[in-house]
Amino acid sequence: MRYISTYRSPLGDILMASDGRALTGLWFVGQKYEAAGLGEGACEEPGLPVFREACSWLDEYYAGGHPEGQPALSPSGTPFQRAVWDELARIPYGSTVSYGEVASRIAARRGSPTSARAVGAAVGRNPISILVPCHRVTGTGGALTGYAGGLWRKRALLALEGRGIVVGEEPAERSEQLLVGLTDVWERSVRATHAFLAEEDVSRLRTMVPQAIAEVPRLLVARRAGRLAGFVGADGAFLEMLFVDAADRGAGVGRLLLERAVELLGVTELSVNEQNPQAVGFYEHMGFSVFRRTETDSQGDPFPLLYMRR
Repeated sequence: MRYISTYRSPLGDILMASDGRALTGLWFVGQKYEAAGLGEGACEEPGLPVFREACSWLDEYYAGGHPEGQPALSPSGTPFQRAVWDELARIPYGSTVSYGEVASRIAARRGSPTSARAVGAAVGRNPISILVPCHRVTGTGGALTGYAGGLWRKRALLALEGRGIVVGEEPAERSEQLLVGLTDVWERSVRATHAFLAEEDVSRLRTMVPQAIAEVPRLLVARRAGRLAGFVGADGAFLEMLFVDAADRGAGVGRLLLERAVELLGVTELSVNEQNPQAVGFYEHMGFSVFRRTETDSQGDPFPLLYMRR
C-alpha cells in the first residue's frame, strides 16, 4: 500500500509519499519527476506517523532551525542512484559541494571512476527533496544549476541555510508591531535609494505607509536571523511594493522576495520610480521591461513612474 499527504510549505505545496513506515518521496508539486514511481491508487493518509514527523521536521527547517534527526527514508532507485543520494545526505547544513566533488567522493568509495554527468542525472532523480539535500549541489564555481524544483527554490533554500533568510507570507490581519517595523524598513530603504526625495517628502509619505502595508492583499516578509529585512506586497498580478532594509542590500533579499512573488503570487507587472535607476536595472535584470510611463506618481507628485511587465 502507498500513502500520500500534502505539506503546505513557504515555497509551495509538497507531495509526500510513504510505504507506511518510511518516506519514499517528497516532491514540490509541479516539479520535474514529481511522483515518479508512485503509481496509481495511493491512499491519502495525513495522520500517518511518518508524515506527522516529516511535517514537524519541515516546520522547524522552514523557520530557520536545524532539525535534529529526520524521519525514516526509503527512496527507490538503482544502486548507483542510492549511492549518490547517500552522499548527498552527508553534505552538512549550510554547505555546498559541486557535482564533480560528489563524483570524486563516490569514485573513492566505489573504487571505480564516476563522472559528474552521471552524478547530475542521479541528483536530478532524487525522490526526497530537502531531506536528501540535492539543493546543496552546485556547478563549477558555485553556479546554481540543475534543480528539479526550480532554481528559484534552490536559491531560497541555500539562502535559508547559508544566510538565515526566511521569507513567509503574513496573514490578512497584521499586527501593529509588524506595521511599525516594516515602515521603519521602508524608510531605511527609501533613504538609501530615493535620493530624489526631499526630507519633507519622506516624512509625508511615511504617514501613508502603515495603511498601505496593512491593506495590501498579499504580503511577503523577509527576515534575516529573525530581524525584518524586507517585504513585498501584491494585489493580484501587480506588485504594489518591494523594499529591502539598507542593512541587507546586496544579500539577495530583493531577488528572493521578487522571485517568490512571481512564482507563488503570480506577479507579472509593477511600477518603479524612473529616478531610481538601481531599482529599474534590478527589475530589468529579473526579466521585466517598460511598457508605459507617467509623468507623476500615484499621488500626483512630480516623480515619473515606469510601468514594467514580465
